[in-house]
Amino acid sequence: MSSDPRVPVQQKPRQPKSYTEPQIEFLKSHLPEFERRSHGTVRGDAKKYALDRASEFIQTFGLPQEFHTLEEGDSRFKEQIYNWFKNTVGRNRRKLEGKPRSVKKSSVEKAGDNSAISTAISWNGAAVAQPQQTSLATYSHSQHVDSTQGAGPSSPAMNPQPIISQMQYGTMHPNASIPSHSNTPPAPTHAHVPPPPQQQPQPIAVSINMAITQETLCDGFLSPSVDCATLSNMIQSFVASNPGPTPLVPVLDALFAASVAEAPAYSRDPLPLVQKFYETSRYFQHSIVHAGLSGPQAASRAILMQIRKNSVWVSVAPWASNSNAGAGGYRQSPVTSPTTSLSEDMQRMAVERQRRKDHIQWARIHAAALETGMIGFIGRDAENLPYPYTTARAFSEMIARDAVWENDEAEWVAGSFVLRAVIRTALRGDRRQRDEYAEMLRAYEGRWKEIKDEVRQTMATEVLVSAKEELDRLEKTLTA
Repeated sequence: MSSDPRVPVQQKPRQPKSYTEPQIEFLKSHLPEFERRSHGTVRGDAKKYALDRASEFIQTFGLPQEFHTLEEGDSRFKEQIYNWFKNTVGRNRRKLEGKPRSVKKSSVEKAGDNSAISTAISWNGAAVAQPQQTSLATYSHSQHVDSTQGAGPSSPAMNPQPIISQMQYGTMHPNASIPSHSNTPPAPTHAHVPPPPQQQPQPIAVSINMAITQETLCDGFLSPSVDCATLSNMIQSFVASNPGPTPLVPVLDALFAASVAEAPAYSRDPLPLVQKFYETSRYFQHSIVHAGLSGPQAASRAILMQIRKNSVWVSVAPWASNSNAGAGGYRQSPVTSPTTSLSEDMQRMAVERQRRKDHIQWARIHAAALETGMIGFIGRDAENLPYPYTTARAFSEMIARDAVWENDEAEWVAGSFVLRAVIRTALRGDRRQRDEYAEMLRAYEGRWKEIKDEVRQTMATEVLVSAKEELDRLEKTLTA
């Protein structure tokens, strides 16, 4: 560009056509946080964050050559990085809302005199005219195609009906169709496209909303073709059909089911699923209210409540009678009674094994929520979150500190996962904190020798080794 005589020498250089792959990965890794701050209440917070990341970019990759000879080249490049963040977020938002930067003129002309009608219902009817789309993967592709052809202004996060409609869950009215977008009614070409009657889209949406179940949400968590905006609309539709004071509990149950779904069971790291739920929650509208908090904060509240409920291990016999039961209708499992049969004892042991697996998996979800920042957030925006450091993170530290002294080895393994996450997310430069974590880690290493189950001992080995590495990294920050 500098050789072009039409461009003044002092003009701000244009952004390069592309960054290198490591540079793109660096920028993309900070994109979700920039988007979150851009919707925050602190004015200029997103730009400050982008400029800070630009400084980190320069320290990591250096200032591009074309900026070395420019006056205030460092500041100009930082501004370019900020524009990249801003433009990328805006472009992604337009894609999700079905509002591309430019629309073909032919698409506008095609609407004709019925443009007002198509604006109101085209997004809802496009799904009805495509009865062959039966999978989540098919929907994920068709959503963007339909959004560029219709004139509907509603974003996916504002109205969940098109998402559910295009997934074609079996309660949709078979005779429904849409008015034509052209000035003349189209001739029927297939049996699937009946003549266009007068349509009321609301009954269709209501009947399909009822088809969203926990199994549907579980598939949404697992399917890579279902993006966060789509999953958010599924969750909001499910909540609208199943209201209550804590409507996200079934959603968390679906998340747990997804984390143990694929073979071999209980081997999946739940971190990607929790990260997906965290990013999905950013699309939540304030109509979602869980335990008094609304919007994205409702998700943080919900997952912390479920973690708390599943963080304490109690060995129980689920079929115990209420006359001998303690709190919650359960009693401690005693030594085998002479009146119980061998089959009952085997069933009881199988249930206990399953519950131990569930307990450890919930601890892994706890650790993932802490590592992603969904709970126990530390930073300048902590006061804007439902659980600041002093509450949520202190809870995680308490679980890690106490679990090692309990009686069941499942608690030791579960506690080791939480301890590793606590160390990974620790404040750098705190010697007292580091020494406390080192003492806790030594206690878990002592318990490791007492673990009898081979699978649990293998899990504990991997976790404790990586926790020791995290502790060493924390030590280096103190001596640097």
